[in-house]
Amino acid sequence: MTTENMKLSRRGFLGLGAAATAAAAAAGLAGCAPKTMAETGPAEPEGYTWETAPEPITEVDATEETDVVVIGGGIAGFSAACSAAEKGAKVVLLEKTGAGQFRGIDYGAIGGKLQLEAGIDLRDRKQDVLQEVLRWGDHRGDYRVVKAWVDHSAEALDWAADMLTNHGITIAPIPMEMQVIPDAWYEHYATDAFQIVPTDELIAEGGEAGYEPPFAIGWAKAFTAYAGELGVDVRFNTEALQLVQDEAGAVAGVVCEDKAGVTRIDAKAVVMATGGYGNDEEMMDAFIPGHAEDVHNISTPPRNTGDGIRMGAWVGGAIDEAPHCPMYFDEGVEGLEHMPSIPLTRQPWLYLNDLGERFCNEDMPYAFVCRAHNAQPRHMKWVFWDSKWEIDGPAMGMVVCKDFRSPLHNPEEIQQFIEEGTILSADTIDGLLAKMEGIDAETAKASIERYNELCAKGCDDDFGVAGSDMAAIDTPPFFCIKGDVGMSGINAGVMVDNRYRVIDTEGAPIPGLYAAGIQAGNPCGGINWSMPGGFSNSHIFTAGRYTVIHALTGDMTPAHPASFEDLADSFVGEDGGYAWDSPLCATAITVW
Repeated sequence: MTTENMKLSRRGFLGLGAAATAAAAAAGLAGCAPKTMAETGPAEPEGYTWETAPEPITEVDATEETDVVVIGGGIAGFSAACSAAEKGAKVVLLEKTGAGQFRGIDYGAIGGKLQLEAGIDLRDRKQDVLQEVLRWGDHRGDYRVVKAWVDHSAEALDWAADMLTNHGITIAPIPMEMQVIPDAWYEHYATDAFQIVPTDELIAEGGEAGYEPPFAIGWAKAFTAYAGELGVDVRFNTEALQLVQDEAGAVAGVVCEDKAGVTRIDAKAVVMATGGYGNDEEMMDAFIPGHAEDVHNISTPPRNTGDGIRMGAWVGGAIDEAPHCPMYFDEGVEGLEHMPSIPLTRQPWLYLNDLGERFCNEDMPYAFVCRAHNAQPRHMKWVFWDSKWEIDGPAMGMVVCKDFRSPLHNPEEIQQFIEEGTILSADTIDGLLAKMEGIDAETAKASIERYNELCAKGCDDDFGVAGSDMAAIDTPPFFCIKGDVGMSGINAGVMVDNRYRVIDTEGAPIPGLYAAGIQAGNPCGGINWSMPGGFSNSHIFTAGRYTVIHALTGDMTPAHPASFEDLADSFVGEDGGYAWDSPLCATAITVW
């Protein structure tokens, strides 16, 4: 940053960033300086792009006025826009791409009505869940932000369930047995509320449209329809360019651009819901040290280039201190642009490094497994299993996205990976090791023999894996995959308070500016991401809904709070009972 810029007072800086902020406001909109990873180079000597606000845009083709502008059309953005419209507000939603942007599989809560009806009640354990989130994040996470999720997630997810079912999207609660491992060495909390049932229609339609997973298109269909019913002015292919500030430094609108020209939209509140920065080289270098060596597959959408974080910084918003918390998954494969999250390769099978040695407890949360194998030669691991996997894998009882459930578990896809050589296979251990480039075959063979001895004993004296989570490698054919790290996003960005107001470096809220979604707050804290089931999506959802509730009312009370009675009829079966009352519920969900 230049000396002249460093001398600016906060108010002076805010004034500079007024329109300038909007330039980044597009948050995924492409109007401002953010570039994709392929386009960006090393940071300029004067500092990072978010440290110096661009000149305000003063020439526009049109001026409009509304109550709330939401920047970003994902889960957080549509939640905010629809919740504001329910309050009677006039709302404009800006999305730089041509459709709603939705991802994710599971959606969590504490005390949601669907959970209670399924026999899952964590209402008396809210503080336990909160402390567990903070513990896994080394207590660097923001207690207030996590508590906001703990307190409001149930209502937000019940509201979402109602919205989905009212628009023809079938959902199903997640049974306890699909969330909790009874004999695990750390406690699992059954926070997963529901998932969209992956019908053939949604999978086909979502796959063609490029949604990941394909059935996430259910969110786009339902939310787009609901927003239309509420009168939300949804503008696709529209890039936010800068935030607008008044003389006092309050955020008072957005400058945006579409094919018709540049428009300034004056508003009482602006909500940034623009996604993360997984495809911005400058931010990745600054906030995720070692990412170039550690991460082989980035499934973060290419549109996520940190735009909202820049916008927030340009108007004085604080950015969470480095290092940020990447959402690491043990599913990356070198050479593949995107490795599907297939449960088979992510079980706590035997893990060896290039030296042929075991190096960790394979049953750690996957972010911790990723950190462990990134400390090994070539930042990778070899994962071994054998032909008994169809029995041994499900018997381990892994949960959430490691569970052998459809559509994550796809036998046809597995066979394709074997035939292509992505998954290595052989009828002998020696033959398998011969196919593995870079491994010490002699030591690896000895490690496999030692591991099989421990499996026979039923006790892992070396690394402490529970006997029930071990499977001997003794029945051909044998399989192996070179496992690397995949990253789906970064849980960090501009700092917010417990009302999701963007705060400055002194902790004071910036009037008129809110942030929601993966770019907002610091729920994870540490460098290792390990959250209760469905937390990430639910945190995004809850923040989106409650940003505007507070912006419009000053409190955290919804205009139309959801109740189970609003949607109970959607889950009643032919016998008059609820589907999850049947012991076959878990099987039914898997079949779905």
